[in-house]
Amino acid sequence: MTVDDELSQALAELSRTLTPQPDPYGRARARFRRSRQRRLGGLVLALVVSVGSTAFAIASPGRTTQPPPADPSESIAPVLAWSDRLLQSPPRGAVAGDDSYVRQLSEQLLAAQTRGEFSRLKVPVSGVRVLFADDVDDHRVALAAFVRNQPDPVTGWPSAAVWLVADKGASARELAGTAAIRSVSDALEPYESLAVDGPEAAHVAIAPAGCIFLSSPLPDGDTFRWALEPTGSYLVRTAKTHRPEWWRVDCGAVTRQMMPGPGSLASKPITDAQLATAMSRVRGSVEQQRARELTYQWAQSEGYRLTALPSVVWGGHVAGLPIGPADTSPAAGEPTVQDGKVTVLAAPNVGGGWVGEVSIAPDRPRADGVLSTGTSFTATADPTDPDSVLAVSIDDDDGGGEGQQFLLVVTPAAATTVRVLRDGQEVARSAVSGSGTAMQVPRPTAGLVVEALDASGGTIASGPVSKQGAQRTTETDTWNQE
Repeated sequence: MTVDDELSQALAELSRTLTPQPDPYGRARARFRRSRQRRLGGLVLALVVSVGSTAFAIASPGRTTQPPPADPSESIAPVLAWSDRLLQSPPRGAVAGDDSYVRQLSEQLLAAQTRGEFSRLKVPVSGVRVLFADDVDDHRVALAAFVRNQPDPVTGWPSAAVWLVADKGASARELAGTAAIRSVSDALEPYESLAVDGPEAAHVAIAPAGCIFLSSPLPDGDTFRWALEPTGSYLVRTAKTHRPEWWRVDCGAVTRQMMPGPGSLASKPITDAQLATAMSRVRGSVEQQRARELTYQWAQSEGYRLTALPSVVWGGHVAGLPIGPADTSPAAGEPTVQDGKVTVLAAPNVGGGWVGEVSIAPDRPRADGVLSTGTSFTATADPTDPDSVLAVSIDDDDGGGEGQQFLLVVTPAAATTVRVLRDGQEVARSAVSGSGTAMQVPRPTAGLVVEALDASGGTIASGPVSKQGAQRTTETDTWNQE
């Protein structure tokens, strides 16, 4: 088994056994700052798995609470108001219709918390509210909110959330037991969800009463086919009802959340036939096993944001690549550039356009334990077209900054040279080898035109520099709005 296989397996196991709830205040803060989010220039892997445009570390479910936002205009009040609406909602689910069972479960959970059995929930609480309880596949699943005596002094969250999973038909005592604790979050958020038994098996999601869930099969571009969920303000998917789809939560006339359902187009490792399709238009040179692993990993991480499995666009060996993003420093004694194998993938995106990933495997192990780095990009034209030119920034492009920027350019096979123009004037030129080149261009990359030239100097393809990061306009999260 390769290192990539081991990491993929470890990530899958983590997903099956835990649904860690990352710092909720940080998530709320991220909602307010989406328009200012920077692309993570280096997808650093030190036993870290490449996940789209972020770095996902295989780690324990513990976390450090983030401080409130420095900008006072980034109020969390709307999120807290929607959280309270969820807290005040009646219990949902078939089992939750049994008032006696709900009462017993609430009492058992309060007693267990008072005895200190919730290691991450030690503060005094005034009560417990069961918000969901039902049998899903072979499990009994519940969501409970613990109301603190005082809001968290750092984040201001008044309630914590605990997901519980036991065997189907479990008693209230069994469901309240330590062994049933699946996830503990220091905040009850307006939208809560749990992958009960892996991302492509049972799944539960819940929103405040009065909101409604809608679902759509995986759309073709931006064409959704929304249908109301019969359960209204909550949604349940079993192993039998799981499908490639998107979910939406409407509260009144406002769509508060829209996101892909759990799972991906690569539910199993890439087959030989899928790999042949993925590499049918590849340029440069890519090892098949590496292409297989990267295609599978990226399809898994992107989930149903993609409308088709990724294609391998280009591969090659490149010298002098930057180590990582501008805001990270190499380890002591380590160079600022590296040589390595570069692989570019791209796939059509829900909502239209294309998203891509550049993965860089350094030739020599790094002192900081990093196994691979990379970046993501967005393109309007098909990057897999062998007659097209693709230009991607592979270190941090700070927009208005000065100096030089590293650019990876993929060209048609007939190209021998790449030149870069700004306002019609040439600002950089590089020779092409194996349908690609890495070159430096002046910042900013906005407004640059990249041309691929043949041996006679004629232009055979041209295009702009792709946008950094996998920008998502289709997904919606507006709980922070009034």
